Amino acid sequence: MLPAMKQGSFFTLLLFIVVTGHAQPGLYSALTIPDSLKKDADVIMRDESIRLSVKDKNTAWYDVHQVMTILNEQGKRFLAFVQFSDKFHVLDDAEIKVYDMLGNRKNTYSKKEMNSQNYGEGLVPEGKVTYFDITAPAYPITVEYNYSIKFKGIFSLPGYDYHSPWQSVQHSKFEVEVPSDLGVRYKLVNTDLQPKLSRSGSKDLMQWEVNNLKAYKLEKHSGSPYLYEPMVLIGPNKFQLDDYEGDMTSWKNLGNWINNLYAKTTGLPEEKKQFYQALVKDASTDRDKARILYSYLQNNMRYVSIQLGIGGLRPFPASFVDDKKYGDCKALSNYLKSALDAVGVKSNIVIIQGDLKPRNVMEDFPANYFNHAILCVPQPKDSIWLECTSRTLPFAELGPWTENRKAMMVTDEGGVLVSTPASNYLRNTQSVKTIIEVNTDGGAIVNAFCSLTGENRDDMLMGFHDLKDDEKRKAFITDMNWKQPDALNLSTAGKPDNPYWVKASMEYEKIYSFSAGPKLFFEPRLYPVFNEDIPENSSRLRDYHFTNPYQVFDTTVYKFPAGFSLENVPKNKSVNKPFAGYTCTYTWDAAARTLTTVVSLQMKERVIKAADYNALYDFNRQVMADVNEKIVMKRD
Repeated sequence: MLPAMKQGSFFTLLLFIVVTGHAQPGLYSALTIPDSLKKDADVIMRDESIRLSVKDKNTAWYDVHQVMTILNEQGKRFLAFVQFSDKFHVLDDAEIKVYDMLGNRKNTYSKKEMNSQNYGEGLVPEGKVTYFDITAPAYPITVEYNYSIKFKGIFSLPGYDYHSPWQSVQHSKFEVEVPSDLGVRYKLVNTDLQPKLSRSGSKDLMQWEVNNLKAYKLEKHSGSPYLYEPMVLIGPNKFQLDDYEGDMTSWKNLGNWINNLYAKTTGLPEEKKQFYQALVKDASTDRDKARILYSYLQNNMRYVSIQLGIGGLRPFPASFVDDKKYGDCKALSNYLKSALDAVGVKSNIVIIQGDLKPRNVMEDFPANYFNHAILCVPQPKDSIWLECTSRTLPFAELGPWTENRKAMMVTDEGGVLVSTPASNYLRNTQSVKTIIEVNTDGGAIVNAFCSLTGENRDDMLMGFHDLKDDEKRKAFITDMNWKQPDALNLSTAGKPDNPYWVKASMEYEKIYSFSAGPKLFFEPRLYPVFNEDIPENSSRLRDYHFTNPYQVFDTTVYKFPAGFSLENVPKNKSVNKPFAGYTCTYTWDAAARTLTTVVSLQMKERVIKAADYNALYDFNRQVMADVNEKIVMKRD
């Protein structure tokens, strides 16, 4: 008789042979997937059929059939079904089927079995989200999604994104049907996949189809998916949203349609106009007037998301904002525009995409790429760009969500494609001064002062300033990566302060990293002055994207007591590349027993070309080697 463990293993193997050898694989059995499609894949699109049927300027149907096999835990995001509905996009029906490894159907879920709730951060719900999470008892698992969406207005039409990173595609097809007298436009992005064109009666048909596409890896920090994922954009020619008809064949026409939405929303009560005129009576330039009114907006109005109006595109009237003291991005931008009009300063609404990884706006393909509104005061030099939803951004500065991208400015003559200014590394500064007073036991009292400007300041205001005290202390250690102290007290600047500052008072029972006999080894700084994720890759294909360019200055002063002598100090270091620079100097004052380390680091470019990636990696390697050096002191 077999030993217990081996007997169990034998019967498990026998069961596997019986199941795999005699069970009839289903249509979607994972066993039939070619090995070539499994390489580098987390998920395999087994079969996809998408049909966009445009009925007229006001109606379209979007029908989706997808079968995908999820191979591992990294692909589990595809086990979540999420669809949003609002006044103009309605999930009509949905069904989910789940299959095991052999392709046997295990579960079926209808729309009524899925979760549904209102969503929106504003005063009223913006729409409804339908969602359902599938639990995988084991991998691989296959899921089939079938759903239909009704479009009540074709202002925004879905395109075809058919090949994501870490995904293989066995078969995928996208069809567009549209009345011949209406038509739609298409734009190929990161692909040369041409459609098959045909006509059936009064309908034009377009079809894209792919087979057996192997998975590809996603290199870290490759930027927006719109830079590398193959896709087909679809845009209407003529469209209608509510009772507003429009033409999207040019930016000018699209801007004129936006103008119609904003018509009769800019008027302010006469007494309010006089109030603003009095407020700026001593201002001599348009810039000064805009600065005063922007400050008033920041101090007296608040941002609330309100996705009402025409598909979330038409603002509440300026008089509404004046009365209620709140509004969304459109309403606040429109309100400031109205206030500027009252004092004789011309400004324009700018429709933009607010995102850290924005879509590429195609100059030759007008479409709705946008989800946000800001304001621009045109100037002969240095036009003034204003983010009207922020109470903390300095005047005429944009944050990482809206800078350095294409947007549509809405002028009296219609839409004009413009570029928002790009952030400069000189503006985004972090300066740290740290005094470390070491005691005879190797502990220390530490006082640090951190000063931040530009997007570094914005990040602190968004993710740090409003935290509770205990949460701030935790963030200071975990997010900013300071050496864990035994005691920590923080104080911070007020929101309007620029630069923003943080003062930290810390106590350490042991400030050194480790010891070897009488020698104590100290870190040059108590936090990583440079901490970017730049892995080795000698064959980088895509550009490397930082969130923003920046510069860092650090001065760290160690004060040692009597009985400590300098055993070894790292050599001064300098690393220079066309896109970055780093210097570090060490100065020992034997009489005062102080060691001063001064660092200056500049990351001058937001995007490093793939051809320069090896130089970036070399910069990172040299800087990190210096950052990880140790100061060696000897205790008598």
